[in-house]
Amino acid sequence: MKFGDIIIAVATYAVLQIPIAFLLTIVTLPAFGVTMFTHYGAGLTAVFLSMLIVGYLFRTKIRKGGRQVILRIVVLSAFYEIFVVMFQPTFADWVPFAIETPKEAFAGTIVTTLEWFLYDLSRRGNMVFNILTLISLGYIGLHVGSKFKQIPKS
Repeated sequence: MKFGDIIIAVATYAVLQIPIAFLLTIVTLPAFGVTMFTHYGAGLTAVFLSMLIVGYLFRTKIRKGGRQVILRIVVLSAFYEIFVVMFQPTFADWVPFAIETPKEAFAGTIVTTLEWFLYDLSRRGNMVFNILTLISLGYIGLHVGSKFKQIPKS
């Protein structure tokens, strides 16, 4: 499998993941409410389902390349996820909310630079666990998806 095919597989994953995560979030919000379980559950399920579909779409090339192709796709998709997580605060306007909410909850509180640094450090430490989870779910999804057989034409 050429590098261009791997790029197309990761782009397909990225395009599929957005609507799947959106639909899963809409379905799970009424059932579970606004919780981290809803957010992470929908996101991780979207990763697995997207990789399952990518594995099915690229099954012939994945079968030829074996585990090495799956690992290349998964590692490149992990870099994509790192990019999304790192730049997500710049795409959304939740940063003022994150600053103002503690100030309103604890009147007179000043958030120091050290506290913001520790918050950012914990966020990035959490990212390592997220990436390891994404790599394992992505690998399983691609492997299972590549094992599906083509539907016979009638």
